Amino acid sequence: MEMTPTILASVALPQGRIEMLEWQWPDIFDFQTATEELMLEMSLPPFATDSSAAFPDLDPDNRCFVGTLFVRFPHVMIHGRGEGGRIRVLRLVFNESLARRMLTEHDAPRVDMLKALLDIRSDSLRRIMGLMLREIGTQDGRSIEALAAMQTLAAIELQRVFDRAQQAKNSGRLAAWQYRKIRMALAEAEKAPTVAELASLCGISARHLNRQFQALTGRTVADYVTHYWIERAKTMLMQGDLPIKNIAYALGFAHANSFARTFRRATGLTPQSYRQQRAGASN
Repeated sequence: MEMTPTILASVALPQGRIEMLEWQWPDIFDFQTATEELMLEMSLPPFATDSSAAFPDLDPDNRCFVGTLFVRFPHVMIHGRGEGGRIRVLRLVFNESLARRMLTEHDAPRVDMLKALLDIRSDSLRRIMGLMLREIGTQDGRSIEALAAMQTLAAIELQRVFDRAQQAKNSGRLAAWQYRKIRMALAEAEKAPTVAELASLCGISARHLNRQFQALTGRTVADYVTHYWIERAKTMLMQGDLPIKNIAYALGFAHANSFARTFRRATGLTPQSYRQQRAGASN
């Protein structure tokens, strides 16, 4: 259950409200909640935290990263988890009338769109929220008219974000957050992940991942993973005199021979030949 925040500032607007909220969570927080209102939130440094979220009613087993600018979609249950401590957020709430106009074509979003909205990359929205933060922090001469105008601009920009997310879904290409998820998984993995494992991270089937990944990059997921692992192997082969069998184990291969076969199939050289060739080229 979500803890009740401290309201540091709150201003009622003609089409909603703007608030600055603060939580004091334990070391690790874990909650499930749903809101009846459409909200745009921006975490405020240094009172921000790394967190992840899932949608328990839609895709409970697949979590995704929550950025510093994100949307709380009305009537959608979210399961948040992350590092606790002091957390501060600027929250822009859109009233029912405005939210209905903004969500005319997006009232039943798919989970991939919901996940994309947890990490919004929009300089325009970030600037608008920054201006609202400055205005709400003004003790003397705070302008309701200015805040209301900025909310209107935010609503326009956010609707464009909704539309782009919808277009990305309809295009059959992998969404940006899904591509980032795959790259992060490869960077952090101790052995090459399977297509099924990557598809699970992205909240789609392996078949859909293959089709959408190829539409985005022009190559299959398996080819991309192999290329990434071979590039990692090349770097390790050129870093000192680490035995090739140790490199094979570090890359998740059960045997040095299977690593050598995979490397030769991709490069035309054995790992030892590659190391010798590169060493000779650098002398």
